[in-house]
Amino acid sequence: MKKTIAIIGSGPSALMLAATLDETISDVTIYERNFAPARKFLVAGDGGFNLTHSETVEQFIERYHPSRYLEKSIRSFSNVDLQNWLKHIGIETYVGSSKRIFPVKEIKPIQVLNAILKELNRKQVQFKMKHEWKGWNDQNELLFENETTALNVHADLVVFALGGASWSKTGSDGNWTSYFKNRNINIIPFLPSNCAFEINWDPNFIGHAEGQPLKNISVSCSGREKKGEVVITKFGIEGGAVYA
Repeated sequence: MKKTIAIIGSGPSALMLAATLDETISDVTIYERNFAPARKFLVAGDGGFNLTHSETVEQFIERYHPSRYLEKSIRSFSNVDLQNWLKHIGIETYVGSSKRIFPVKEIKPIQVLNAILKELNRKQVQFKMKHEWKGWNDQNELLFENETTALNVHADLVVFALGGASWSKTGSDGNWTSYFKNRNINIIPFLPSNCAFEINWDPNFIGHAEGQPLKNISVSCSGREKKGEVVITKFGIEGGAVYA
């Protein structure tokens, strides 16, 4: 008999997990609070759509701290494996000047998402949209609410792919942590993973330029220089070159 797997959240990690599970031994259902999957994926893609990096696996592993934390996972599905998988589902990629890997220029974020969703449909992954997770009941079942009813769900395995608290309008508000705390499940508090550089923009300029990317540039600070791109925001600038 197949195992039932419930994945809560439909961001890139949830979609990639569902795409790599064996549909012959698992029935997979993705539950999402929004009306459509991967909203943050689509929004983030507007400012620069790098999918991975072309550096060696050894260098890739060193980007994480502690450096060996994800070594086994990265070696079992490397950046090269990701490129090959994307090609398998119809998404061609190229290596940019920053050594990052992008879809070929005519491919938009929505096309990459649609290709992934087509693959999930082939694997018979089910989606339950507008289903917001509300914790557990006394029988340890998952509690969901949609527009009309409450739903109790039992699954053999549950994966929480709920994201952080970085972008509330796309669903990443971190409110789910309260349900974990109520069950005495320890959670490491959220901390910023990115930073921005503050600039006091002229209001007329920022009114037209907010959200626009600056590409093919380098940023220097305190004797260090980094090629990459940044995005203009009300606060100033942010992006890969600034974070580095």
